[in-house]
Amino acid sequence: MRISDQYMLRQVADEYLVIPVGEAALKVKGLIGLSESGSLLYRRLQSGCTEEELVSALLAEYDIDAQTARADTRGFLEQMRRMGILIEE
Repeated sequence: MRISDQYMLRQVADEYLVIPVGEAALKVKGLIGLSESGSLLYRRLQSGCTEEELVSALLAEYDIDAQTARADTRGFLEQMRRMGILIEE
C-alpha cells in the first residue's frame, strides 16, 4: 500500500501537514494535521510498504509495545482509507 500522489506532506515549524493537490484539492477542503508518529508512518507509505513494516518502524522509533504499535498503525491506516489518501495495491 502507498499514499496517493494527490497528497503532499510538509513540515511547517514543528507541525506536519498533508496538503491535497490536483483533483484531491477539489474534494478535500483544508489541510490534514499529523502527529510526529503519523508523519513517520506517512513518509514510509509514500514509497509503499506493508502494515508489518509500519509496525516495525514504530517499534524502532518509539518505546512502545507491539500491541500498541499495531493498534496505532491500524487506526492510522483506517483514517487514511476513510479520507481516500491510501492506495492499496
